[in-house]
Amino acid sequence: MNTSRLIEFSDEDLAELDEVAQYAETMTPALGAMEVGNVRNQARAGAIAERVSRRQSASVRSQEMVYRSVAAELAGVTFTTDRSMQAQITQAVEWVECYPATLAAWEAGRITRGHATAVLRCGTVLPRDARAEFDAQAAEMCVGQSVGRVKDRLDHLAQELHPRTLAERHAKAREERRVSVTPLRDGMSELVATLPTLLAEGISDRLNEQAASIIDARNAPGDDATDADADAEPDCRTRDQVRADVFCDMLLTASPLADPTIGGDGNGTLGMIRAKVQVVVPAMTLLGRDDDPANDTTTADLVGSAPIDPATARALAGAVATWERLVVHPVSGQVLCTDSYRRTASMARFLKARDRHCRFPGCRRPAIRCELDHTFDFALGGRTDIRNLCHLCQRHHSMKQFTSWGVRQLGGGVLEWTSPTGRVYIDHPPAPLVRFMPSGGGAPPPDEGGGAPPPDPAPF
Repeated sequence: MNTSRLIEFSDEDLAELDEVAQYAETMTPALGAMEVGNVRNQARAGAIAERVSRRQSASVRSQEMVYRSVAAELAGVTFTTDRSMQAQITQAVEWVECYPATLAAWEAGRITRGHATAVLRCGTVLPRDARAEFDAQAAEMCVGQSVGRVKDRLDHLAQELHPRTLAERHAKAREERRVSVTPLRDGMSELVATLPTLLAEGISDRLNEQAASIIDARNAPGDDATDADADAEPDCRTRDQVRADVFCDMLLTASPLADPTIGGDGNGTLGMIRAKVQVVVPAMTLLGRDDDPANDTTTADLVGSAPIDPATARALAGAVATWERLVVHPVSGQVLCTDSYRRTASMARFLKARDRHCRFPGCRRPAIRCELDHTFDFALGGRTDIRNLCHLCQRHHSMKQFTSWGVRQLGGGVLEWTSPTGRVYIDHPPAPLVRFMPSGGGAPPPDEGGGAPPPDPAPF
């Protein structure tokens, strides 16, 4: 055996590494016990919600409001969203009720959260009366194995124990096909399509074949290349980038052939559908005068999702036929007014610009998908006034209406929410996207028409 290439550790390195390993070995069961303790506590919250909901009317809405209210209570003290907390509570109840052997192994440090999550995910396909046997076998199957190695075995075990065939279950699962969008950072988003495996693999294979053709063509130019081709910027895209570009081209330019309303050569109803987004663009960015990445006024905002780059914002702006001016204070960035003769429409635009998303603590649903709600009920004498209006998504609008969560406006768009247990949460409106600071302490610049700066808004 050639030992010249072996990595050598000094005795001191080995001694310290042994201490690190011992600490990790000791902490694993301690962490497991803490995590399972939190799971059991969340399951208690679920039990409370279940108990309270049984005392309500038989309507689905009343029972759902109880779960939302309980989830919001825990979300407030754990700095998360009520939607996320409600999902965690549901998962915790499932672990406690259906997978006691898995929880015990996790609590003892014999397996990790990753193993327990894999057991929960794989066991979901089983009816509840078949999960006890799966839980007992799965917990032992995970001991001493990495999560990646045991996942396939757990899937096979669930298939073996399922009373229905895979063909029967696939027919039902196919009804749940869907497409979803998850915003990412830096102006990007993730588009996820949940499809039958055959179709998903077919789409992926087609993208591979088309990407390969494009790459082969660029690597082997023909003899008839023109001077324009020679002057063109070389195509240096990776295979993944080409696949993504082809995917977008196919979806955005092709006709939806599955549309049953298509007639003749024209697009049917689906072909006429256009997306609608709300984009807030700083004026200097739109004019192309300020693309400095160090200046935080250069990014536009796809409301409720993520910032977008200046070039994309200008491209979107160039594609619209009409504009409505949004006037903001040149120093504070506070929205003052909009081009409108109808006060109600102006108020709605003002509030949409101020709130930008649902005003329940932690919620980020865009204002364009929310409802304008009277903080103090209009039926009880509340005024239709910007000091008594804010955007709430349907979920939190219903919570305000049907649970004991309360809210009041403190002025300036600041909301004070009070939970059923009396905890108070303050929700501030989003900071203005643009602030222009006067240089040298001088007066703010006039508007483009040469007039005086717009007046300060009326105080809330």
